Amino acid sequence: MKSIYGKLIIGFLVSILFSFSIAGYFSLRKNANELGLLAVEELQNSTELIEDFMNLIDSDDLDKILQGYAATSEVSFYIESNQQKYIYGNMKEQHLSLKDVEFLKENIGQSIVLKDSSIRIFAKSIRVKNQDYIVYVQKDMSKREMIFLDSALIAVFCMLIAGSITFLVIADIIVKPISRLTKATNELSKGNYRVRVNYTGKDEIARLNRSFNQMAQQLAKQDETRQQFISDVSHEFQTPLTAIQGFATILKNEQLSDEQRQKYADIILFHSKRLSTLSKNMLQLTLLEGEDVKLETSEFSLIEQLNRVIETQDNFALSKNIEIEFEVPKNDIRIVGDESRLEQVWINLINNAIKYTQDDGVVMIHVKKTSKEVEVAIEDTGVGMSKEAISHIFERFYRQDKSRSVEGNGLGLSIVKRIVDLHHGRIDVVSREEGGSRFTVYLPQNKTFHISDKLIKKENHS
Repeated sequence: MKSIYGKLIIGFLVSILFSFSIAGYFSLRKNANELGLLAVEELQNSTELIEDFMNLIDSDDLDKILQGYAATSEVSFYIESNQQKYIYGNMKEQHLSLKDVEFLKENIGQSIVLKDSSIRIFAKSIRVKNQDYIVYVQKDMSKREMIFLDSALIAVFCMLIAGSITFLVIADIIVKPISRLTKATNELSKGNYRVRVNYTGKDEIARLNRSFNQMAQQLAKQDETRQQFISDVSHEFQTPLTAIQGFATILKNEQLSDEQRQKYADIILFHSKRLSTLSKNMLQLTLLEGEDVKLETSEFSLIEQLNRVIETQDNFALSKNIEIEFEVPKNDIRIVGDESRLEQVWINLINNAIKYTQDDGVVMIHVKKTSKEVEVAIEDTGVGMSKEAISHIFERFYRQDKSRSVEGNGLGLSIVKRIVDLHHGRIDVVSREEGGSRFTVYLPQNKTFHISDKLIKKENHS
């Protein structure tokens, strides 16, 4: 039988059969003196059990456990400590001589046997949690119970022996695997998500171990994702923080004109707002991915927005001597959407284009409007991507090539994809490994997004 339940049944059956066989043999050979010895032994065992209860069970539950033990067993007892007495069962107080009390107090762990008619009393001094106690345990040995006790005590004694032997045999099968699982669980609680338990079989423990390994594997993946998320979030915040620090330093120059100061102050303000919005959006995109996210829509100039974003990337482009070519349409293009989130799209795409383009390269931006949609294409002369990389490029935390010297984002493009999807748009990628990538964003212009009455009136007026 492969189940733990079956193993336990077999073990208990063997124990019972073996125990009663021995009990029948010894019952024929018992006498009164042996019965008395067994009674004392039972009282001693009861005392040890009470001691175990006091050591292992919390004080809040101890009294309830002891009351239950007294009600279900054939012994009565009371516990004495510092002139306080706790009585359980029908036992009456028993007073030892001063000599016996002093002996027990001075010799913790020693015991004294008292005999009162058919009553056997066992007294023992114990120390539990740095507190000394004297435990008195009583057993009624009346004649009406003699015959029953004769067989019962022996049977119980034999069952304990047989049960111990049996469970020692099956310990390797049941106890040790559980111990290994417990140890692995402790390791998992300490943050070791790579711990695994090896156990073959088809019983409940094997299934439990497989479930544990699956859980540990999932936690390892989640921890890896969490760590990667922290790294990528830090990267996303670094760009606006660097800009703020840089322009704030420039503002310290006393030779700047008022016009220049105003310009740099506006740039700092822009990046501050972007930083705040970025924090909010990243949290929403992380927690609400797959859900209906409310867009803060408005009508705005796409050309002005792109110019503003390009200006923020000029320093980065100049550091690599990269030219940004923006083919500005003759007529202004106004769109309806979430301005701050779409701004994040252009920042990520243009920044990536510069990042993965070699020095002296070119980044080109094209805008086209049709009757149904607006196309924004960002093309570079950079390193390009493989077909395998393109298939995963919008996955969260994916890095197209970890061996490259250019640090990948792993989060920016997933944010781009999510924002475009929220606008019911789409994004296409064309790239070659030998060089050059083109990201094209298509935004619908059916104006399905909600805009205020003020904006609608303005649009109709124009």
